[in-house]
Amino acid sequence: MRELETVAGDRITIPDPTSPIHLQFRRFAGCPICNLHLRTFVQRHAEIQAAGIREVVVFHSPKEELRDYDLPFDVIADPTKQLYREYGIETSPRALLDPRAWGAIIRGVLR
Repeated sequence: MRELETVAGDRITIPDPTSPIHLQFRRFAGCPICNLHLRTFVQRHAEIQAAGIREVVVFHSPKEELRDYDLPFDVIADPTKQLYREYGIETSPRALLDPRAWGAIIRGVLR
């Protein structure tokens, strides 16, 4: 078990012994692809909550940058990427070259 602090100052336990958590690892706060994808979670937040799922999003941005975002779920700042390493999350510039990502990249940049 791990206790984390959200950008709002709340404490959460992962895994949560009382409800399932959907834990998302995102890029930096201003990433257009991440923001596009997160918008779908914001739109369906009530549905996710009704299913008893707690949404938690981790960014590798500092807490100060994330406080400006108005998201209806828990947000964790991990600027040193410690959690990313613990969960085996890796980055690769080659991921942007995958044709499956191009549509999201274009939509994210245009918005």
